[in-house]
Amino acid sequence: MKIFLYAAAIVSALHGIGCATINAQAPVAFEAPGDLPDAARLDVTLIEFDPGLPPDGETVPKGIYPEIRKAEAKLLPIHLENTLEETQQWGTVSVLPVEPVATDVTLTATILHSDGRELWLLVRVKDASGRVWFERKYRTEAYQGSYGSAYRALDPHQPMYNTIANAMVEARSKLDAKQLAEISTISELQFASYLSPEAFDGYLIEDEDGEVEIVRLPAVDEPMLQRVEEVRLRDEMFVDTMGIHYQNYAATLASNYWHWREASSHELFAKEALQREQWTRGAVGVLTLGMIAASGAFLAAPEAIAASIAGAAILQQQMQVIHALGQQRQMHEEGLHELADSFQAEVQPTVIDLNSTTVRLTGTATAQYEEWQRLLRDVYQAENAMIADVYMMPRQPTEEAWIGDNTLPMVPSPRDVDRR
Repeated sequence: MKIFLYAAAIVSALHGIGCATINAQAPVAFEAPGDLPDAARLDVTLIEFDPGLPPDGETVPKGIYPEIRKAEAKLLPIHLENTLEETQQWGTVSVLPVEPVATDVTLTATILHSDGRELWLLVRVKDASGRVWFERKYRTEAYQGSYGSAYRALDPHQPMYNTIANAMVEARSKLDAKQLAEISTISELQFASYLSPEAFDGYLIEDEDGEVEIVRLPAVDEPMLQRVEEVRLRDEMFVDTMGIHYQNYAATLASNYWHWREASSHELFAKEALQREQWTRGAVGVLTLGMIAASGAFLAAPEAIAASIAGAAILQQQMQVIHALGQQRQMHEEGLHELADSFQAEVQPTVIDLNSTTVRLTGTATAQYEEWQRLLRDVYQAENAMIADVYMMPRQPTEEAWIGDNTLPMVPSPRDVDRR
């Protein structure tokens, strides 16, 4: 009987090993103060995350689900976008499939690990001048029970998004007003240079480290620069349209993604519990045999059989739980795989009325956005060729001749109205 009591004490002690602790001091995202200057409200572009998959043809490591990672590459930046917008620390916050030709601040990230319980990201933030604000790894862990219905409104990994948002604010606080203003100016000139390299050559210079400096500035009333601003407004409206696609995509996958993470997280906890149970029983068995051998005592047959049956029943029950959780995870994984294809269908095609001409963009989100940027450059160059013809006329061109009728038959968002 003493042997059983001693073994039970060992089991109790071993079960305490490896239990997760909960950090109640989760970070809160810094909200913008009332006196935040406009120059600090830089536009931020989040690029679809790198899913962190091996190159095509190479074996995918165990525990990585490619289709889930591909979905997360879109879902995670959308969640971070929502976090940044809620802080009201920034100007326009957008998610794009590829880096745009110009933006104030760019955030890129690689998914290093994601299994529903743990999430690891490598995040890099830089501004239009090429200055890297920071590049660091972030890790967060969902504790057991964090996917319960009571927590449905709060993402278990929200502390990570809050931490990244705060890191961006802290990095921005290290820049003075002149540097903040230069970032926006560089972004504008980069966009202008993309549209018309010849006209805006020599305004910016890039050193061997990739950092950009302003050499000179165009005149405030430069007509071509005014045209650039109009084209950029169209680009922002298109980005708004893509943003709707991304938000719809996230809403479509939200339920399946939540349940997949829940099942995957519980499966991991159950597997660890099973491993601890097996290891504990093995350790207790070795210790018990040692004590028996040392004391010369022998376990009565009925007690030995009862202990063996009880242990086997517990292990069998845990195996059944793990199997059921694995089936749930696989079911939600298949559902996500099917729903993820909806994003490609959602962005096909995009039809835009551009100066009374219907433009149809097809293909993936990346293909559509790249084609849109090429289209903007073609439109800008064609319109400025018309302006040049007008400028060569004997009379002084009127304001209407410079600007022309280039309004899009689209309803602008409140943000677009404010920017105008």
